[in-house]
Amino acid sequence: MTPLSKQYIATLKDAAKKLTGEKRRAFEAQVTLDYFNSKPYLAEQTLG
Repeated sequence: MTPLSKQYIATLKDAAKKLTGEKRRAFEAQVTLDYFNSKPYLAEQTLG
C-alpha cells in the first residue's frame, strides 16, 4: 500500500462527512477495499 497524501485523506474524510447512513457506510467500505487492502483497522487509523 502506498501512503496517501494528507490532501487526499482530507478529501476522503470530507466526502464521507457529507454522506449519511447506508451511502456513507458503502463509501467507507469501498475506500477500505480500494486503498487499505481490505483492512478496516488501517482505514480507521488513517481516516478516524
